[in-house]
Amino acid sequence: MQSSKYYGFAGALALLCGVAQAASEPASALAARLADFDGWVAQRMATQRLPGVTIGFSQGDVEWVKGYGYADLENRVPATARSSYRLASVTKPMTAVAVLQLVEQGKIDLDAPVQAYVPYFPVKAFPVTVRQLLGHLGGIDAYRDSKVEQHFKEHKDTRQSIAVFAQFDLIAEPGTRFRYTSYGYNLLGAVIEGASGESYGGYMRRHVWGPLGMDATVMDDPDAVIAHRVRGYRLDGQEWKNSEFVDISSRFSAGGTRSSVPDMLAFGRGVHEGKILSAASVAAMVQPMATRAGRLTNYGMGWEILPTGGRYAIAHSGQQPETVTYLYSFPSRKLTIAVAANLERINPEAFVQRLFEVVTGEPWQLKTYIAEAGAQRAYQVAQGLFEEGRAHAERTDQAYADAAATREVFLQINRQALAPDARAARAFIEAARHPAGGSVFLVAGASMAEALRQSGADLDTYSRGGALAFARDYVLLSQGAAAGTLPRFDPAFEQAIVVLAASWDRTAAIAWPAAPASIPALDSQLRAAFRGQRAYPDFVPELLELAQASAGRGESEAALAASGLAVALYPLSDRAHALQGLTLLHAGKREAALAALRLALARDPLGAASPAALNLEAYRLKGSGAVAQGMVVLQAAVSLHPRDANLQDSLAEFYVEQGLRPQAVEAYRQALQLDPRYPGAVGARAAIIRLGGETKALAP
Repeated sequence: MQSSKYYGFAGALALLCGVAQAASEPASALAARLADFDGWVAQRMATQRLPGVTIGFSQGDVEWVKGYGYADLENRVPATARSSYRLASVTKPMTAVAVLQLVEQGKIDLDAPVQAYVPYFPVKAFPVTVRQLLGHLGGIDAYRDSKVEQHFKEHKDTRQSIAVFAQFDLIAEPGTRFRYTSYGYNLLGAVIEGASGESYGGYMRRHVWGPLGMDATVMDDPDAVIAHRVRGYRLDGQEWKNSEFVDISSRFSAGGTRSSVPDMLAFGRGVHEGKILSAASVAAMVQPMATRAGRLTNYGMGWEILPTGGRYAIAHSGQQPETVTYLYSFPSRKLTIAVAANLERINPEAFVQRLFEVVTGEPWQLKTYIAEAGAQRAYQVAQGLFEEGRAHAERTDQAYADAAATREVFLQINRQALAPDARAARAFIEAARHPAGGSVFLVAGASMAEALRQSGADLDTYSRGGALAFARDYVLLSQGAAAGTLPRFDPAFEQAIVVLAASWDRTAAIAWPAAPASIPALDSQLRAAFRGQRAYPDFVPELLELAQASAGRGESEAALAASGLAVALYPLSDRAHALQGLTLLHAGKREAALAALRLALARDPLGAASPAALNLEAYRLKGSGAVAQGMVVLQAAVSLHPRDANLQDSLAEFYVEQGLRPQAVEAYRQALQLDPRYPGAVGARAAIIRLGGETKALAP
């Protein structure tokens, strides 16, 4: 059947809307939703100060792609479906496909050491295999001296690109630690060249891009004339600046390509339709890997893999000077969504989420707040069972485990996840999705999904009912079955789930207003709607956006009111308290901010006030041009987490940005004292020397 493709663009004054007809509903209904999507995109672009973006989806024989804003601000060139963006790390799954093609041809052994194909790469303390590189488990480090390694101006060939990191020691024995690294994927590009006898770009054109009709996909080259090349931008406060020129040839097979959104869609479609790989290779590629200790990495071979709203999904994001990209695919649904934008350091996932909702009519992810501390553990169990179990059912109709193994897992959940010892129970729940924890959520959840499907339940309905409806329906099904027919949960858990699900049934339809009124009006409306309920929608992300937008406009009181409402409505949420803490920091109220952040840590030590989360927030602010504000966040984070070397390293980088060289040297020294071998240690020593600090006592 011939595909239907609809392309359009929207500039500042013109709006040309592409409309795609879906087989399941009239074209007019989808067209109306896409028209609403246009308005949402315009609002989002204004909020994020986004110059240009191209977005699209492909499902079955339908493809819709549209550009918004400008690919080139200075010359008022509109962003279109043809716009050519830097792909950044969306290159990685393409590289993984090429490796697996060569495996199928018998030219690569996944478990061979990398030197079998790249003899000029130095032998390390432990063998590094191709399989480990594909899953970021090879012990290869990432950037050590970002000031140099992320700012190359000269073009590099493969040997020169490998030489950048060839002498780095491994950061861990391969297989023991996940470390996301573009250098590992550069090494895979060299593997492709060694095994195929072709250049990386030549191989990709002949065997991956060409067969999929990806005519717009090329190696990025500043000297080449590339049709529809997009210009990239960064924010300095609220002002647009041209991106720094960086020649990305040094990241050739990890992020050195340029492409269009239609080509991104063609790649996603080609993978899940098996056009360029066998079914066995695709299955291996999308299987999440685990460390030797049995911890899932949420990464397969070139793809991020994590259940999304109980759906089976694979994805990859990309971020580089000039660009951000995201490719999301739902293989069982034959649905792929892609977005590319020309503003650095923004999160484009919201565009993917909203377009998914437009196309499918389903919520991306139900956000449920449990208002009773004692019931939160029951919900966490239900959520784990739902995400793992329904995603497995969407991926395959094959049972995950036999009846005996399933019953044993139910017993483990009843004994440990629901036991009186809260600390031990939390540890069990945290491990329950990993092989080290017996993958108990997957085993039990898959059996629950299959039992519901055999009973006649439509598993698609749980996109709207979520984890509570899924668990409640299984509880009722198992209670009504003949004794011993279906495994049962602990009676207290069953009762808690039934009560929570009933509350959720009453509140799930409450939506965040399309145009929020004043904070007092929101406060009154939501408090009345949620009063007396045990489960209701979690609007902390919306309140976060409201607070950030208010702060960006200099309206600190409105931002504080939004964060205060978050804490009032969601007092058990670590994210609500972290939002309040960050808003207070922005308002210059440090002591109150630290108190709020400590409350967030008490709610969840690994949550929104963790070292990783605060570090991410600081870099988000830096990316928006607010370097000084990001530095304040890092200073607070160091106060909360004084033993974290990476936070000290980040703080040093921010000090450098602000021209505070002595403070930067001291922060780098603090990081090295805390952990002489932390991932950025080599770069920290080089930075101290570069900044004029003493070199003594810098050895590991």
